[in-house]
Amino acid sequence: MTTASDGKIGTETARVPEVAGATIQPGARIYFGRILTVALVLRLALVAIELSENPRGWLFRSQGELGNLAQSLLAGHGMSSPFGGSTGPTAFLAPGYPAVIAAIFAVFGTFTTASAIAVTLMQTAFCVLTIFLIMKVAEQEFGPLGANVSGIFWAVGLPYLFLPVVFWDTSLTLLLVISAVALTLRCARSPTPLNWAMMGVFGAGTMLVNPSLLLVLAALFGWAMYQARSRAGFGPVIGVVVLLAIFAPWPIRNERVLHAFIPLRSNLGFELWKGNRPGATALDDPNLYPVFNRPEFDSYAAKGEVVFMRDKAALAKQYILSHPAEFLRLSAKRFFCYWTGMGQESMVLVGFTCLTTILAALGLVWLAKDGRGSLALMFALPLLLFPLPYYITHAELRFRLTLEPIATLLSTYAVIQMADYFKRRRAAG
Repeated sequence: MTTASDGKIGTETARVPEVAGATIQPGARIYFGRILTVALVLRLALVAIELSENPRGWLFRSQGELGNLAQSLLAGHGMSSPFGGSTGPTAFLAPGYPAVIAAIFAVFGTFTTASAIAVTLMQTAFCVLTIFLIMKVAEQEFGPLGANVSGIFWAVGLPYLFLPVVFWDTSLTLLLVISAVALTLRCARSPTPLNWAMMGVFGAGTMLVNPSLLLVLAALFGWAMYQARSRAGFGPVIGVVVLLAIFAPWPIRNERVLHAFIPLRSNLGFELWKGNRPGATALDDPNLYPVFNRPEFDSYAAKGEVVFMRDKAALAKQYILSHPAEFLRLSAKRFFCYWTGMGQESMVLVGFTCLTTILAALGLVWLAKDGRGSLALMFALPLLLFPLPYYITHAELRFRLTLEPIATLLSTYAVIQMADYFKRRRAAG
């Protein structure tokens, strides 16, 4: 049977899930090579199909602001003109992924087919690394069976297959999310200054790619501090100092060039307006982005980014205050769409989202029931905190995908427990 000395967070000697002990057996195999190979081949095949069947430049058309920012960085203009033209400096996106795309453009050309191939191959690598880390965390917490189940789940899961051909930071964000989880568990078990410093480095890098993960990172950091409270020493301070040292230049730059306090991104008012206005739905409407909407672009260019965003925030707040019942209705619908995937064109994706939501919830319940409440709490915090902004703005599948590494780990535990339950029922019958 597994005990606390096995290194599992939150496992109590008095009550341990039977399946955990059953999966940690001498000679149990983890099929890293086979699973990762399947994942890689499937994604490369899909990339090849998309590149051959779509017209030249298709990859860069879906998210114009990311490509425009990369082009601006490459031209030496810094983070500016996200929607085209020459509209000046911006904080609409964080600088991390535009800088990565700019580096690819520098080598393979701006908006070229070669760059599209390089981007999709890079994102494929991110996806395979994500699966590897999911399997490592699952092995650590749920044993070899957990590693194999979670790896297979991600290797062949339909929404995950398409991530390499999504021109956004999603693939890298997912890798950073599971890296944060792995580092959190590592700091809880071995709270050395080096591990805390690594957590600070990864935290800063994550925020420079996707600042919406701030609450998740803070919660994970706090959880690790509590778990290691008697052994942490000055480690957490080192982690915070490292994070601030790496991340601080971004808000300082925003204050200097935009003359406004923008610690993360400038887009909150705009996103709030898109979700709370006449005709708003629970889902995002890409046609409202200035890169695709000429009247919005003209307004953005005339006012400048800071004033444009403040005006949108004011319109959204005015609409919310004058339509409180509608705001509550939309928020409830956004909550529903976020966790079910409703509103997606593919019912297969809806079904997949509902499945992982249900299994993740069961996994949390089973962890708590099996005496691993602290681990359940660590997994629950991101699920509770990350979606909060989307409940008041708009829901979209890629926002839900951000939590999939955690949902997969919880789903894995639920699947293992259900399999063990039915096995015992058959044995008893």
